[in-house]
Amino acid sequence: MSMIFGADSSFPSNTRLTNGYTLFDWVMRKNCFPAFWGRNILGENSITEEEIEFLKGKNCKVALIINHLSEADVSKTNGDADALEAAEAAKALNIPADGSTALFVDIKDDWTVNHNWMISFANALNDSGYVPGFIGNTDSSKNFNFDRQCGHYMQATKDMDEYGAIYWATEPKTDAEPTVWSPFFPSDFTVDKISIWRTSSVSVNNISANTNYAQDYSVLKYFV
Repeated sequence: MSMIFGADSSFPSNTRLTNGYTLFDWVMRKNCFPAFWGRNILGENSITEEEIEFLKGKNCKVALIINHLSEADVSKTNGDADALEAAEAAKALNIPADGSTALFVDIKDDWTVNHNWMISFANALNDSGYVPGFIGNTDSSKNFNFDRQCGHYMQATKDMDEYGAIYWATEPKTDAEPTVWSPFFPSDFTVDKISIWRTSSVSVNNISANTNYAQDYSVLKYFV
């Protein structure tokens, strides 16, 4: 298997660091050339069309992330409004609403989440022309809630093919490049259902980026 290296950050990829590198170039220097870069589309330091063009100029695909929500938001029973807000942000960036692009909601490692929120969020996002994605702590020993709720989501949406949801794991952490595809996965899943694995991070003066691996090139079609 040939895993695909990428990154994600809450800072612009073209941020100029104190060492003279851009954040993009620093990640490349510390690892290798990233095939994709995840950036938030709402909230502080959200991505701009200019940064999208910067990354495209590097021949780097862009994964769009929703990371401004709170634990209270994702613990509700209805995610319609959150999905519609994200869809409008994507449209404002001129991202086509044609079912070809994923929007990933970042559920922080220690949060609880409600599977009904996940279902309604995914349904509304799908109706808006985008593919739902979920980033979460897939280590059940650290966050059994996400494990259980993600399983409930999968079972409840099986007839809808889970709305085509894409899963992004945050465990286990490893500084070394993985040699086998072994992210942790919810109990109702199999390892092949995890498309992206966030493994570690790099930082300079509190400006950081996470390192990731995609299972294969097929997920890149859902990026910008």
